[in-house]
Amino acid sequence: MNRSTKILLTISIIALFIVSALTYINLSAAPSSSAKSQANTIAEQKAGITQPDYFGNFTREKQYYSVGGLTKNDKYRYIIINAKNGKTKIVNLNNAPVRKDIIQGVADRYSATKILHINLGMYKNKPTWEVAFENKKGTLGYNLVDFRTGKSIQILNNL
Repeated sequence: MNRSTKILLTISIIALFIVSALTYINLSAAPSSSAKSQANTIAEQKAGITQPDYFGNFTREKQYYSVGGLTKNDKYRYIIINAKNGKTKIVNLNNAPVRKDIIQGVADRYSATKILHINLGMYKNKPTWEVAFENKKGTLGYNLVDFRTGKSIQILNNL
């Protein structure tokens, strides 16, 4: 095999690898973006959320998608969607703590150095936040927090 053939073969293999990697990444992200798109549509139809700014994927006893955002009347609300059967629950903020306060409470209680995610779903038939964090020891923690009170329901720490 001459030198130009080797170069062409190497370039072809590299190009094939790059195309394969990009295709894999694109296909991996497709289910998540599809779920988010469908959840946003349901949020607008059933909860009147016209300006969504939050999407969560909560998996505990069951899987739930949640969307939060402003309605056309500028009221903030969430909708929690059961991923399996499509049943929904609309949750208005009213006097409930906001996401920022939930995150700060978990960070303070468990010395979290990094919040990995915060997802809203149903746990024991109640709206519940799941906050995943990394603590100062570098280990993982998960805290379930009651949506209405902001109190910790369950903690798994130092995983």
